Amino acid sequence: MNSSLHGLRILNTRPQDQAQPLSQSIRDAGGFVIELPTLEIKATNNNWINLLPDLKKVNQAIFISANAVHYCFTQINRQHIKWPSSIQVIAIGQGSAAALQKFGIQVNAIPDRPDSEHLLALKTLQQPAKQNVLLFKGEGGRPLIEEQLIQRGANLIILKVYKRELPKISGNMIESIWRNDLVDIILLTSEQSLHNLLKLFDKEAQEWLRNKKWLMISERLAQLASSMNIKNIRVCNPNRVMNTLFDYVNKD
Repeated sequence: MNSSLHGLRILNTRPQDQAQPLSQSIRDAGGFVIELPTLEIKATNNNWINLLPDLKKVNQAIFISANAVHYCFTQINRQHIKWPSSIQVIAIGQGSAAALQKFGIQVNAIPDRPDSEHLLALKTLQQPAKQNVLLFKGEGGRPLIEEQLIQRGANLIILKVYKRELPKISGNMIESIWRNDLVDIILLTSEQSLHNLLKLFDKEAQEWLRNKKWLMISERLAQLASSMNIKNIRVCNPNRVMNTLFDYVNKD
């Protein structure tokens, strides 16, 4: 496979503290990247800590993002709360699993694909009736996991440990990106990012946005974008972003 991006220009919309590793990989491969964070991740107030039950009685804990891991264990460690090894820990993807390992937490299950549907298909979540299950997540987001687990009879405690906000970004920077056509591909990682990106670019820029090439990390996200008249979409596994970018260079 061609290992150079040959100056391919990518708009990286990941939150600022998560964008750097991918941006560096793009630059190292001869690509050009503009970082335009469409989400700012912040801790919620820490009232969720009061909802924690006796952790020794918890059967399973689910983390639906690396952010959920970070904001959970940062606060738990600050409060000197001991996390029992008896809890079966489920990470939605490799990024969440890596974050858990940094905190010294063993991961017991990861779905084949990092999405709600594949997580709910895990064997360990098929019969959670009467089990005490913790769900660490952000405010908002899809309710599918919680709805399904409650329907399956789990004693579910939902802990919203972070929130997503629209960052403050220079209007001049936004205008320069589209008026000067500075990017070839827009990389998108979440539904909220899509909505925020469309808010950041004014009406005059919408046609430019919708005619760009987009790289998205799930079929569900691609379907949503398509319903908004975004035309040129490619879906990739979040762990294979660089491979898909190389494919762009080779095939386009």
